[in-house]
Amino acid sequence: MLRPMDPLVGLVFGAWDDFDRVLHGLSTEDAGLQPDGQSSAAWASGHVTEHLDRWINHTLGGRDRHPVLGVDRFRMGSAGAADDWDAIRAATQEVRAAALPYLEGITADRLDERYDFQGAISGELGGLTLRYALIRIGAHHYFHIGVIACQRDLRGHSVGDYPGLMRSANDG
Repeated sequence: MLRPMDPLVGLVFGAWDDFDRVLHGLSTEDAGLQPDGQSSAAWASGHVTEHLDRWINHTLGGRDRHPVLGVDRFRMGSAGAADDWDAIRAATQEVRAAALPYLEGITADRLDERYDFQGAISGELGGLTLRYALIRIGAHHYFHIGVIACQRDLRGHSVGDYPGLMRSANDG
């Protein structure tokens, strides 16, 4: 029998599914476009996955940073450019696969545990709870889903809605 998953872990998994949907069918050329100087979809994908890798795999799992994504060019404040779409997609799958066992093991009684996550927000707030980390990772994904969806809509790609966990909540 499957162990029940904490809903905040489900938020992260739902965000992965929705992120994949907003990128579905995106060509290599379109993935690298930076409309009006915005970040490219390829960069955004690497960016949210870098965050996941840094907080879950590195800080909580004790793993080395991913060699493709664990670099400053995917951090906030960079140029938002990325031209290696195939490598980013492969790295995303590797980071998620590495994070999956850790995330699946999170139970509600652990959500108030505090950790020193690397990053600007951690420096401002000090130790962050696991609850905060999961919400932040999910929200971060959905922010970039919205940006990519808007960029694709403006180029005439129909990408639809991204309801995440709300889809199953409506199934009754």
